[in-house]
Amino acid sequence: MAPSNLSQVFVANDITDTTNGTMLDGSTFLQNAAPAASLIGVWNLAGATPAYLTTSLIAAAGPIQIVQTMPSGTNVIASPIIDVKDIKRIKYSRYDASVRHNIRVDIGAPTASKAVMVRIALRNAPTAYANYYQNGTALDLSGGGFEFPLLGNFAAGRMIFNIEVDAAEHAGVEATLYTQIRNKIIANKTLNALFTATNNTTTLDVTARHAGVVFDFIVAYSDGSTLTPTAAQVITGGDSGVGNYWQALSDEKAQRSKYGNFNRMYFPFAFPEFAQSGNTYEVVEIQYAHGWPSSTGIARAGELNSIKIYSKVVVAANTVADVVFLGTSAANWGVTDTELLF
Repeated sequence: MAPSNLSQVFVANDITDTTNGTMLDGSTFLQNAAPAASLIGVWNLAGATPAYLTTSLIAAAGPIQIVQTMPSGTNVIASPIIDVKDIKRIKYSRYDASVRHNIRVDIGAPTASKAVMVRIALRNAPTAYANYYQNGTALDLSGGGFEFPLLGNFAAGRMIFNIEVDAAEHAGVEATLYTQIRNKIIANKTLNALFTATNNTTTLDVTARHAGVVFDFIVAYSDGSTLTPTAAQVITGGDSGVGNYWQALSDEKAQRSKYGNFNRMYFPFAFPEFAQSGNTYEVVEIQYAHGWPSSTGIARAGELNSIKIYSKVVVAANTVADVVFLGTSAANWGVTDTELLF
């Protein structure tokens, strides 16, 4: 079932205390290193005064809230009060870098008298929310700053782009053929926004710029006769990964679009953006059942809500995080993906 309007995303960018691995003690989960700002933690509400949970698994505590102060250090973003019996799942995922989909082709020297036709068949378009608002360049993993150009008209199935290299343009020389293909990709506004191309002299690399894009590369002579490549294609990448900046940004923006003071696509009011370019994150996802009708009325009965916590990757054991989220003092944080079902 899809997450409801109660689902939330929290992002922590700077963990200053790496000596003992503490994470949720109210002083080490910081945004932009502001000393008293953007703390994030788990409040245990079992006692008379809320206290940060540091020594027991969330599901073994009393009612809890996930809380985070704003960068100013005042006001609090908070989850609803969650009865631990309603927690269904806690999943911890290590950072896994996005890898752009790449195809390396070794076509060999073409027949000097024949034009070559290349077809690039686009199979998958990006689906992350960062593509769908005004600053949609976050998913260009090549660093070129291109928005994915086909969101308005990409339909199910494949979209095929043709590139023809005349016989006079390649003159039967393999490296020249690759140069011509590369130049034609760059010269085409749409193709250049979709792909990068690298001429390696004896091979050609074509790589998707955006996370989530998968494509096929087909080559033949323009007259329909078969062009048999020298070697089989080498296809790598196409893995969106986990905890990348663009994923944290997409999740943050997607949840914000559901808030009542925004209009779901454009953000006319300034609001702190917690996901920071260049950061990589480990991810904790907590799913809990909606306590309908006793809880807030903005979610449907039987709804599962999701809380995602993006924690900037640091090279340190995090024993508190292990205990609070994974129920073990072992060094799983940063080492092993873990899922607990309740």
